[in-house]
Amino acid sequence: ASSVWCWSRCVFSSREVDGRGGLAAVYEDVSHASLGLLQSSGRALLTTRQADKRRRGAVEGPFAERKHCNGIDDSGFSHCYPDLMFVGVSKCGSTSIVAYMLAHPQVIMQTLEQGKYGWTVNNSAKGDALTDQFMIGGEKNFMLESHVFDNHLKSNAQLQVLNWATAPQVPNADVGKYLQLHYTPNYFYFPDTPFHIADVYPNAHSIKYFVILRDPVKRAVSSWKFHRALTWESRSFQQIVEDGISERQTLEVCYAAELAKEPASSEARVVEELPVERQRQVLNSCFWGLPDSHDRTLPMETPFTLMHAHVDKGIYVDQLRRWFSILGRENFFVLSLEEWVQDPMAWYTDLAAFAGYEAVGPEGFRDRAELERVLSKEYNDGGAIGAPGAPKPEEPSAELKRRLAVFYAPYSEELFSLVGRRMWNASE
Repeated sequence: ASSVWCWSRCVFSSREVDGRGGLAAVYEDVSHASLGLLQSSGRALLTTRQADKRRRGAVEGPFAERKHCNGIDDSGFSHCYPDLMFVGVSKCGSTSIVAYMLAHPQVIMQTLEQGKYGWTVNNSAKGDALTDQFMIGGEKNFMLESHVFDNHLKSNAQLQVLNWATAPQVPNADVGKYLQLHYTPNYFYFPDTPFHIADVYPNAHSIKYFVILRDPVKRAVSSWKFHRALTWESRSFQQIVEDGISERQTLEVCYAAELAKEPASSEARVVEELPVERQRQVLNSCFWGLPDSHDRTLPMETPFTLMHAHVDKGIYVDQLRRWFSILGRENFFVLSLEEWVQDPMAWYTDLAAFAGYEAVGPEGFRDRAELERVLSKEYNDGGAIGAPGAPKPEEPSAELKRRLAVFYAPYSEELFSLVGRRMWNASE
């Protein structure tokens, strides 16, 4: 536990965001531990339906047919791949909705604190998402996040190690009774993530993915304020607007040049319409390959990479097209914070149905009143974790917000066309 609170309360006072302290250190430690475990076991990664049922017993439960695990064996426990993934977006309400999902009795969690919201090797019960174990003093518990796939340079084998280091060990008899949720809000923006998931998870095209968006101007302001206090974002709001717009312009010039190289027979209008491997090549060339096409204010290969991309994260349309093209549009549940606040009960019911569990009933919340109580509590409502000495941000000027709104407008219109509805009204 001390490492958790050192990360959230100590790391940024000493500016140790270089991969050697706090969360990055925990992240590295669990990687090494998991690698030793995998090397010593030597077990093949099998789906539960491939396991030898005569010796190990069939997987039972309402979700048995959805489970993909590393085998059901004599240890009494299994690591399984996730059934559900909440991939973003940061500062759009994802922390609260993940808490509501985790509060359901049939949902367990894959986290940096392996087993806290699932099981440990001691077969302890699932933690309660709505107690102070989940949120302390209204702050965000970052250890709920897994941060497996927001890496650019790690190999698939290394990513698999990180995956098993965060997956709960579930008693064999209970494997089919629960849906496993994997959450990291930085995933949606991180260019490599959907490619990594498709490469590493054998069930990548049957996982149910969840995305919540928000008016991008409001999201950018919230992100900037949050990270001013959390990760020593020292730039003014005007500077992050100028940097973000400039980086996007550089990126799009490179995208246009790459699309111009395509044969005349190609029907691709945008990068996300190219074949998957060609998309990856373009991203490596244009996003990662250029020094001024993406945010570089935080170190690479840590859970903080790209977290200061306050402006570019709000260009949702190309991100969503990428995820759709790689993992299948039919597997995505997309909503906005503005839609959610209009009717949380209806949206949660729809979300649960898409995930495959019953919101209210014998296997869910006892009644609507219990669900309403769960949904009434907000988490990480925009207040930042105040690192000692961190600057206190002021509200950006109306002029700057209007400038950003004009910049975002055409991208948001493309997004609304893609999803088939207007998800928020234009920023004032």
